[in-house]
Amino acid sequence: MPDAPAPADRFQRLTGAVVLSLVLLALGALAGRLGYIHIALGDKLTDLARKQQRGFGIHAARRGSIFDVRGRQVAGTRLMREVFVDPAKVADIDAVAGKLGARLNLSPRVIADRIRRAAGSRYVLIASHVEEEDARAIREIDAQGVGLAQHPVRTYPLGSSMAHVLGIVGKDGGGLEAIELAYDQHLRGRDRVLRTVRDAGRRALWWNDSRNSDPIDGGHLVLTLDCEIQRIVEEQLDRTMAEFEGQSAMAIVMDPFNGDVLAMACRPTFDPNDYQSFPASLRRNRALTDPVEPGSIFKPFVAGGALLAGVVSPDELIDCHQGVHYFGRRRIRDTHPQGLLDLRGVIVQSSNIGMGIIGERMGNEALHQALLGFGFGRRLGIELPGESGGLVPPVERWTSYSTTSVPIGQEIAVTPLQLATAFCAIVNNGLLLRPRVVRALLTPGGEAVESFSQRQVIRRALPLEIARYLSFEVLPGVVEEGGGGNLRMVDYTMAGKTGTAQVPYADRRGYEPGMYLSSFVGAAPVDRPRLVALVMVRKPNRAKGYYGRVVSGPAVSEILAASLRYLDVPPDRPARLATR
Repeated sequence: MPDAPAPADRFQRLTGAVVLSLVLLALGALAGRLGYIHIALGDKLTDLARKQQRGFGIHAARRGSIFDVRGRQVAGTRLMREVFVDPAKVADIDAVAGKLGARLNLSPRVIADRIRRAAGSRYVLIASHVEEEDARAIREIDAQGVGLAQHPVRTYPLGSSMAHVLGIVGKDGGGLEAIELAYDQHLRGRDRVLRTVRDAGRRALWWNDSRNSDPIDGGHLVLTLDCEIQRIVEEQLDRTMAEFEGQSAMAIVMDPFNGDVLAMACRPTFDPNDYQSFPASLRRNRALTDPVEPGSIFKPFVAGGALLAGVVSPDELIDCHQGVHYFGRRRIRDTHPQGLLDLRGVIVQSSNIGMGIIGERMGNEALHQALLGFGFGRRLGIELPGESGGLVPPVERWTSYSTTSVPIGQEIAVTPLQLATAFCAIVNNGLLLRPRVVRALLTPGGEAVESFSQRQVIRRALPLEIARYLSFEVLPGVVEEGGGGNLRMVDYTMAGKTGTAQVPYADRRGYEPGMYLSSFVGAAPVDRPRLVALVMVRKPNRAKGYYGRVVSGPAVSEILAASLRYLDVPPDRPARLATR
């Protein structure tokens, strides 16, 4: 018989069997785990791996530029750098913060605190709008975890000039207000998506271009505004604000024969390059968003409607009752008492009583139609967002007080843009035109996509003979004969109208004592006006002056005179006076 195995051999065989069993058990468990992972978690883990290994970047399209009517850039885009840090890759935060602070002129302590507070984040923005020279200095640091990215930055080379027309662009590159918002799709363009394959550290190994599309830069925009006329307007508006200490002011300059807005400004203003430093309320374009009770500046439009309705003639004399008259229980006063006046005299002397009598003759229905005919109570359709239609209540809500209030510019509210556009209709022979601020759309290469050279006629507001009577006979008299301030220009004749309106309370009926809206609108030269200008100053210091002729009239005269000289319009005053 063979010898029985020695105890040591039996122990070794037993040990081997146990180990083998354990190994097989472990392999079985591992195989089961792998099977579970493959079957139950396969899709989820594959998707996770795909997300970890693949990434994408954005090659932003360049936003299109905006130019004034003469091709001068008023908004553009610069490609600038931003500095960021990946905290997970920074070994010595203080050292990196010190190097960055020295090159970016920032506090190292602030940078270090920002990195430490972003624990768990892989991207901490340190500085944006970094110039290329500073970007080169950052590259020379060669510090682990510090990176540079390129991004487009919207710039406005003229600062606050045209701010309320241009608007602003948000951090995502989209227009937020004004023309930047209205034409965002045309200006924005289409970004390029860059897909990447990354390593475990999320570093890009290569760009995968097989599914990429090239970025398409945004198209350009040409405005009707003129930089030089805008400068003239803004400087004059600033001087007027400083002299009369107004709460706010606005101005518009238009070409009356095509509806082009050549300048539009509001005060106070803001800088679109740094719009976040200004209250949002300053960005509102009050020239088209904020209706106001116009006061006496409104009288020529009612006079035109009265002539059209046939209730008054130019030669008829109207008794203005020496400055005090009762319309039923309502008493109306004139600042300067007058007796018998023809229609021209009523407008030149700005008689409230004379206009009240004309309103009674017209009646509410004819008054209402006259207002609608000049575009009041409706949006005019300018390209800028936020335009108000003003407030002209339905005629059913008018009372006997309305009959005498509306002719003197009360109980209704109109925007400054509506006033300027309606005045254009008087001096351009009676046509109400759609105002516009955009002249053309261009491709990224500068070729014309669409041109807006043809004027858009909304309707005929007045017959030719009535418009000419008001333009040539009545409104020049306001400038030449009206008292309270000399508005005559040296080289040009002007037709215009003053307005000094009480400011109504915002939350209740009645008017704020001692508070006025001082307005003047003018057109020059008289025989064929090249420009219409409107200036409104809200709540000037009463001690400095508050009549529209004193506050806003000189500003309009200066704006028109300087702008006409800039446009090389020949002087007309000596020739016109010689023929009278």
